[in-house]
Amino acid sequence: MLTVPTGFFNRQTIFLVFFGLIYFSLSLPAGYSGIDIDASWHESLVMAIDKGFVFGRDFIFNYGPLGYINTGLIPKSVSIWVLVATEFFTLFNYLIIIQFSFQKAGKNWSIVAVSSLLILMPWGFISDASFTFFYFFIFWLLYALHTRNSVALLLAVLISVLIFYIKINLSIFVYSLFAASLVYFWLIKAFTLRTLIVCWLAQILLTYALSLILHVDIPAYLEASLKIIDAYQDAMSVMLLSTKELFSLLFFEILIILVVLAFVFKTFRSIFQKNFVGVYLYLLIAFAWFLGFKQAHTAFGAYNIFGFFLFMPPLAALIYLFTENSHKVWAGRMFIAILFLQLLATQLIRFYIGEKTIKGYLLTFPPTSISQKISESSFSIMHVLEILEQKNPINYLKRLISYDFEDNFKNSPVPLTNDLRVKVGNASIDIVPHQVSHVYFNRLNYNPRPIIQSYQANSDWLMKKNGEKYLSKTGPDFVLFRIEAFREQNPFWVETDLSEALLRNYALTDTTVILQDTFYLFHRNKVLKSLTYSDLSSINFKLNEDIQIPKSVNPIRFSAKVNYSIKGKLARLIFQPPYLYCLVTYENGLQENFRVIDKILRGGVFINQKVTTQADACNFFLNKGVDNQRVTKIRFFTKYTSGFEESFEATFKELKITN
Repeated sequence: MLTVPTGFFNRQTIFLVFFGLIYFSLSLPAGYSGIDIDASWHESLVMAIDKGFVFGRDFIFNYGPLGYINTGLIPKSVSIWVLVATEFFTLFNYLIIIQFSFQKAGKNWSIVAVSSLLILMPWGFISDASFTFFYFFIFWLLYALHTRNSVALLLAVLISVLIFYIKINLSIFVYSLFAASLVYFWLIKAFTLRTLIVCWLAQILLTYALSLILHVDIPAYLEASLKIIDAYQDAMSVMLLSTKELFSLLFFEILIILVVLAFVFKTFRSIFQKNFVGVYLYLLIAFAWFLGFKQAHTAFGAYNIFGFFLFMPPLAALIYLFTENSHKVWAGRMFIAILFLQLLATQLIRFYIGEKTIKGYLLTFPPTSISQKISESSFSIMHVLEILEQKNPINYLKRLISYDFEDNFKNSPVPLTNDLRVKVGNASIDIVPHQVSHVYFNRLNYNPRPIIQSYQANSDWLMKKNGEKYLSKTGPDFVLFRIEAFREQNPFWVETDLSEALLRNYALTDTTVILQDTFYLFHRNKVLKSLTYSDLSSINFKLNEDIQIPKSVNPIRFSAKVNYSIKGKLARLIFQPPYLYCLVTYENGLQENFRVIDKILRGGVFINQKVTTQADACNFFLNKGVDNQRVTKIRFFTKYTSGFEESFEATFKELKITN
């Protein structure tokens, strides 16, 4: 597929071997479990796979049944060799790209070698397997167009299917891009129609075959993903940087864009020549850039934006590799400029992460365990030896040989009381809002709602799916429940249908403490309680306008259709949606502000009772909130009023539950 320039074979081969050794020095074939919010969904994923859950129905999340390729935490039923094979496949792609770059660079191949060590390593670009594979997918499409090699197209097919089962929301864009590319290749006669049809059928058949093996309901899988994509930006957007940090990093992003635009301007005439190959190249790069931008700027924090900057030089490398040879020198200069800007920006981010001190900055480089030791004492040569001990290819082999799934459960960091263990026994259980680690480490019989963590159930459709699970015959026997706020939201204005299902189908029977957090234990009722909704009123309201709450001893569900304006939709598409807040006034005169999510409001929230603490939740579920502090009025407001339409519709419905 690739040829090696004469005279450089030995030196280039030695470098490729060296690159492979570095690659395996900075990675491990598998990881072990943890207890933070991300570790919880990692563990939920592996339990879902081991229990044979159907993805798209029983399990609805951003990640699919091969999502463990991204997390490194593998199910009991999966061999560690699956991850090893994935890492070798990743290395294979890296080496092909580097070798192809050597050919392009000619006598300047050493610049490619140094750049490869800076950008194609596990400390950044490879950390997200889905985006790494997405990058390979784009490379093979461009390589296929450049060389007319049908094997490259088949590799693009294979990678696209892997992405489909690793991260479903990204794969929707990948499959659309692949279909559009096949049409383009046919129009310019880059491949025969027969070859393109074979590739398209191969993608469909491989996707279907794996769905049977991996337990995926493809229509439901796609529908759920579209719902998650539609709601994700509204609920998950958050600004985690200061204004000064934000603008300093945006400055570097703008500089990178200007560098690319300058190159595009210089080569503008050639872009539209030769069957618009240049247009296709830049559209692919722009598309990948935009997806990376959206992923990094939804939760605008140091680590996410760090990954975005790391993605920039590899994209610039694609421009260098597939632009015309007559523009090779300027493309190389563009790449070097972007790499330089990326290095400056990422060091600045490290400085921010290190609490803006030189020592903190330097401590961002060693492994976390060693950084902690250095921070507690002075730096010594022993720390260097510890780093070398951890970061070498022998360590990879040691983990491969010694890995044992059962080691996940040694010295469990999440102890449960004996009373709780006895009460739950082997019965099925779920946990709300997100601490799945508590179930995983204690090897309880996990039976979750489809959207496994409450912060992800951020629309009317997603909330309804979880409520239906708790009302169905397949609902869990027990539920561990606690109130916990997420990104400024009211902790009870989520999972409304689930809370309603707890009122109807479960009884609060016990309290337990896990890692200093209080949880309520709900037990499933033998008989489902009946429910009736009564319409109280419908209103039209505007921002910054007080809305009086009807009085009732029963819970009131408030639903509102809040719509973005054209400006708001553009802001949502390009960067982040305008944030909507609600000022809540209680009967005792106290007030609280909460961020509200438009698609959750469409499904409705329990509005007339204060439920923001564990004690409030206990009163609500034990006696339907009769003793809870009452809400007298609410007012919606936002910093950017032009981001929303002028008026909105809302309804109040009274909920009555009888035995």
